[in-house]
Amino acid sequence: MKYKLLLLDIDGTLRPDQCERIPRENAEAVNAVQRAGVKIAIATGRGRTGVGKGLLRSIRPDYWVCAGGAQLLDGKGNDLALHRLTNEEMYALVDFFEDYELPLRFTFHDANYAYIGYEEFAAREKAKNLHNNIVDGEDQDHHLVEMPFGAFGFVPRERAEQFAQKYGYLGLQFLHSYPGSDGCDITQSGVNKGCGLCELAQLAGLTPAECVAVGDGDNDVSMLQAAGWGIAMANGSEAAKNAADQVGPDAAPFGVAELCRSLWPEAF
Repeated sequence: MKYKLLLLDIDGTLRPDQCERIPRENAEAVNAVQRAGVKIAIATGRGRTGVGKGLLRSIRPDYWVCAGGAQLLDGKGNDLALHRLTNEEMYALVDFFEDYELPLRFTFHDANYAYIGYEEFAAREKAKNLHNNIVDGEDQDHHLVEMPFGAFGFVPRERAEQFAQKYGYLGLQFLHSYPGSDGCDITQSGVNKGCGLCELAQLAGLTPAECVAVGDGDNDVSMLQAAGWGIAMANGSEAAKNAADQVGPDAAPFGVAELCRSLWPEAF
């Protein structure tokens, strides 16, 4: 079997945007591929705590690449690797987002804490059926319990450029999900889904060439490039499609199931 690890993005890939959960057909197809001997990894900008119960239906992945590559876990939820923000990085983000009154949240093990703009997060999450386990962290003190390992904000691209001009020495990356979107993962230099794929492959005793990655957004580009075979959904961004080896079907109604059947027909 040439490909031994399948990495799947959730939102816009496994879960079409209009669905609250991933389609049953996708879950059943992924389970069939897993039974055939392929390891399954969920690769998402969400922290593990942001993947709610029932979202993946019956899928029980062998691995997780979460928080845009900052958090790697095994199938039981144990951390395999964790890249925490530093105090300087976190405070720079808080100061900048407060200056411009922009929503900002951080990912911790127990929840995503909205340090700024909780109401905005709650409204947007509800509108897109995301249910990402966001709590009001306006007291801005949860980092005293543990430092965050993920960050997400709603920030126009010109503001992100201003942040880079002021705090470029920190090397933080603003990875917007799609052109025109102001929502973006914020990661440390050298932390992204592609680096997470490579780190996970090494931990699993594999090479990136033995991995298939499937995604749809700009924040999936590094993963699609790092994989032995990268597939962008037809509904994906142009950057994702350009980075991929193959453009697959639309996520809706159950594009991932179609891909599983074409890549591993022996599993069905």
